[in-house]
Amino acid sequence: MANENESIDIQRLIGEVAGRHRFLLKPEDPALALVTMNQLILKHSLEAVHKQIRATIGEFHASLKKAEERAGSMLAEQVKESATQIRESLHGEIHIAGLKAREYVHMVNEAHRRSSLIRWASAGIAGGVLLMGAGMWLESFVKWRF
Repeated sequence: MANENESIDIQRLIGEVAGRHRFLLKPEDPALALVTMNQLILKHSLEAVHKQIRATIGEFHASLKKAEERAGSMLAEQVKESATQIRESLHGEIHIAGLKAREYVHMVNEAHRRSSLIRWASAGIAGGVLLMGAGMWLESFVKWRF
């Protein structure tokens, strides 16, 4: 039945009942047999409750693990979506920056082209004036000499 470490101390129980109720029990008294039966039933009931609690804790841990896995997969999905949105946004920003850079390069080229055009046009006009002046001088020189 129950081993000595787990059983109720019968002598202490007899002393407690005698002290509280002024009733003397003997070790062979049927009331003590009922106490032993109650102890065994309680022990069996507690084992069943412990077994159920262990099963419930196991289910809870399994449920918690599933919830963690689900939360992890949901987080991973949200991170992927955010990364995709960031990537698309960056591509758009890079494209816009490229268009602006092309516009700036075009404006710089136009500015250089205008200054070059003005410089060459000025050089051409100056050259034409010089040629015309040289031609007029040559004509006057030839008329004066001959």
